[in-house]
Amino acid sequence: MKLLKLGTIALDGTKVHANASRHNALSHGRASQLEEQLKKEVAELLRRAEQTDKAEERAPLDIPAELARRETRLAAIAAAKAEIERRAAERLAREQAEYEARLAAREQKAKDSASARAASPRNRPPAGSNPPIR
Repeated sequence: MKLLKLGTIALDGTKVHANASRHNALSHGRASQLEEQLKKEVAELLRRAEQTDKAEERAPLDIPAELARRETRLAAIAAAKAEIERRAAERLAREQAEYEARLAAREQKAKDSASARAASPRNRPPAGSNPPIR
């Protein structure tokens, strides 16, 4: 009857490194929060550095290295925010162009159908996530 067929099954145990970790993904809101936190930490470290200089005592914390690390992170966050804003601007421009193209096509169709018959289009104008900006 040939209802059953025996064969070999093999599983591959390959592990692939994923790049979507919490540490690599950063939203604009989270970037703003981190930026504010780091600015506060920098201000606190500068205050502590002034106190240390005045008291002439060595703090257990390496303040110049900590400042450099946080300023590097601030620069990286600023670059990430700029990239997020650039992508958002590109997406807005693309969606605006698509919306205007749909609106122009609808107006052309209405003009073509108005010349063929005296009826206006019965459907609603195209809905876009971004209405025209004027």
